[in-house]
Amino acid sequence: MRRAFLMFFLLSALLIAPHAGFARAPFDDIQSHQASADIEAVYEKGIMLGTGDNKFSPDEFVDRAQLAVCLVKTFDLNIDDLQFIKAPVPADLYDDVEDNSWYGKAAMITGYKNIFNTADRKFRPHETIARAEAASAIVDSFTAKKLSVVTTMMWPDYTDTTNLTQKQQSDISFVFNTGIMRYTGNEFRPDGKITRAELATILNQTLKTLAVATPVQAAEPGSSPASGDPAANPRM
Repeated sequence: MRRAFLMFFLLSALLIAPHAGFARAPFDDIQSHQASADIEAVYEKGIMLGTGDNKFSPDEFVDRAQLAVCLVKTFDLNIDDLQFIKAPVPADLYDDVEDNSWYGKAAMITGYKNIFNTADRKFRPHETIARAEAASAIVDSFTAKKLSVVTTMMWPDYTDTTNLTQKQQSDISFVFNTGIMRYTGNEFRPDGKITRAELATILNQTLKTLAVATPVQAAEPGSSPASGDPAANPRM
């Protein structure tokens, strides 16, 4: 009888508190925000955290250091496939990243995976991220993970991307067709800065895309090498 009562008590507790195993976002500045669901989703997965004092600061801009950390978490990026004579440190690549900084390892990983454009050994960790740069970083992360996504290829009708490089336009097309980055109207605003709320939405959409991504097939001997574009077998 006692054992039956204990089982009933445990079952009742599970029914009363079905979400007890999930961490709710402890932020008091997102309740009325349109991206609140995305913010909670990436927080629960440990991809994005708060800024202190129960704040998420959804309207603050994102810098390169923050994006690097988020991409490493989202794509589970690492450099385990590379061989080094000694243990790698950020200073091997960059003069402006401290080895013990909170973003140092992420900057190093994304550097070795060719995810951010860098020059003169500068990572520029505190430089804010623009939309076009974020789009390319996401596409390069798919490439680094050797993942492809079947997409319905439609060239986005943006009027402000024609002066970008071919790669930038292709990257924007990928994030548009996968739904990772879509904006109303006919402007992408490639130089527009990304807020933390916007990044939460982008990363949550990226997670959904990763769920349907497949490994890139190795090229047959004698065939042309893959282009690196993660949009595989596009449906026109």
